[in-house]
Amino acid sequence: MTAYRFCRTDDIGLLVDAWERCRGPEDADAAPLDRDTFKRLIRDIDLWCSSCMVAFEGREPVGVLLGAKRPLATLVYGLRVHPEHRRRGHARHLLTSLSSKLAILGPPRLVAEIPAEREAARAAFAACGWKEAARLTDWRREGAKRASQPPGATAASEAVAPINLSDLLEAGILDPRREAVRSWNRDLAARPKPEDELPGLGFHSSERLEAWLIHRPGNAGHEILALGFVPGDLGRLGLSVLIDELGRLAGESPLLLSRAASDEIDPELLRSLGFEPGTEYLLLTTRAQAA
Repeated sequence: MTAYRFCRTDDIGLLVDAWERCRGPEDADAAPLDRDTFKRLIRDIDLWCSSCMVAFEGREPVGVLLGAKRPLATLVYGLRVHPEHRRRGHARHLLTSLSSKLAILGPPRLVAEIPAEREAARAAFAACGWKEAARLTDWRREGAKRASQPPGATAASEAVAPINLSDLLEAGILDPRREAVRSWNRDLAARPKPEDELPGLGFHSSERLEAWLIHRPGNAGHEILALGFVPGDLGRLGLSVLIDELGRLAGESPLLLSRAASDEIDPELLRSLGFEPGTEYLLLTTRAQAA
């Protein structure tokens, strides 16, 4: 007998077990999920057990949906069906059940980010009425090959000063109410509890902040969490100066900008700043609907 149920905060063990049991050949390179990683996802991306579901055949988990929730949207972080139980409607039922719940409780907007080459996943979401909103691309700029002497001060470099996330939030530069395409991991303003003290760099003219970025060191490289500039030559110059300064601070570590949309930052500008594109994802969206 097939059964589906939403989970509770004491179901972390069940969700971890279901996620690993439903691993398919396309997940061969995916890192394993354990309790500690699940708890870190709760903290880092607002994963909610009550937005997660498990499908059962008898007592055996055969499908699982992991959902993260914020005030304005819910993310389908992951969706897996055991290879032996596919094409039986499990993925569709998990997606439509979450949609029905959110039609009542909110928020009504749902999003997902899936690798562009995952044809089966794209078909499952499309069958439930999800639409492609944007393409997201991972970008990477290699780190310095060896340590070098710091460059001498210039008028441009002297316009650089430390800032943090709270500065951008207070200035309204990052605002969750603005219509902008941002990946879930880097949508800093949308977090219920933003990390206000995340470090950043700003490029200032005599009149205003012309360019900015927020960053942090990561396991694979130095992550750029947010960046932007005021339209115009001075803003573009400022962003170039900030990227070079961050590269100097990162040393041999690469600079990483994950899942950026072309609406957020021009791909040609990123190329001119030394970044190369990597994996592509599809940002899919839909609105919650009652069953």
